[in-house]
Parts: sequence; structure tokens; C-alpha cells
Amino acid sequence: MSFDAMWCQARNTAAARQQSSMAHDPSVESALTKIAGTDRFSDHGSEPEEALATLRASDGEVGAFGTMGVPNCRLRPASGGDQLVTIYFREAVVILKANSESDKTSTYYRTGASAASEERVSSIYFHCRMAKPKKDIIVNARLERESKVKISGREAADNQMIVANAAARSVAQQLGCQGTGLSTGAPKAISGVYGPH
Repeated sequence: MSFDAMWCQARNTAAARQQSSMAHDPSVESALTKIAGTDRFSDHGSEPEEALATLRASDGEVGAFGTMGVPNCRLRPASGGDQLVTIYFREAVVILKANSESDKTSTYYRTGASAASEERVSSIYFHCRMAKPKKDIIVNARLERESKVKISGREAADNQMIVANAAARSVAQQLGCQGTGLSTGAPKAISGVYGPH
């Protein structure tokens, strides 16, 4: 799976779709279509190079709830309008994990160091040991989707996590991260609202 810059470029032509390595994973493609409500996008506002540069320059001094991050991928309708799905990346200094309160509103998944999905947001924390530059950081990937798309809670949570995990895997690969613990397939729910009971 790859969620590279080319995939996050104009997706409204057959040629662009064929060039995308993401198009070769039907489960991710299907998940994105479900949470966005369309399979035709423009990427106006995406900053994939800035997202990678910011993570490479990370210094471990950001606040636990600091900046939202850089919009690695911001998908809008091909016809224009507000974003449908945005995926932000940032360095984190702590990993937010499941607890008795968050289990009431979120579903936690087995991918990375911690991963949760709720109504319109999914978040994955993962460790990244980079060789160039040589450093260990915690990366947070955060997916936000437009609330106008009507899908059930479980379907939204699962599909958001599939897309967020694909994006996290791609960024990790581009950074040369080792030890991410990111799932190679669809992450499985392990606790919370839609976890096993």
C-alpha cells in the first residue's frame, strides 16, 4: 500500500487513477470512497513534501496537544468546495492510549503504538526510527472527514482507520521508519465502542 503524493493529486481522470499505486489496493480505495462519499477528488491544499520535511526536522520539543500538523493529504470534491477528507501528520511527545473514559467514545485498533477512531476522526501514533537523519520520534497521523457523509458508526470507524493506516504506512516508508508496528492489512478493532465485548 502506498499513500504517496501522486495518489493525493487530482483523482478525477482515469490516467491519474492508474498512475496511483494506491489504486492497486481495492480495500483502501473502497474505504476512502465510503468515507468521502465520492471517488473523484482534487488535492488543493495538500502539502506532502512539507509534511515529510517537518517530520525529518522534528526535535522532540512539541507540546503533547500542540499543532494540528501539516495536511499531507487534503481531498476536496473534483468540482470544488470544502475538503472531504484531510490527513495531518505531526511529531508527538506522548502516545494517547485507551482508558475507561475514551473506551466509551472511541474504538481502538491494533496498529502502531496506539490507534483510535470515532465519529469523524481517526488517529494513529507510531514509533519511527529514522536512519537519515538518525533519530527516534513518535509520529501522529490524524484523519478528519466531512460530517455530511452518511455512514454508520462502525463502518465509519473501520474505514477511516483503513485509510489512516495506509497513509501512515506510506509516510513511514518515505521517512525510512523502522519499528512502526503499523498493520500491513486492515487494522482490527481491539477495544472500545466497536471492539470485541
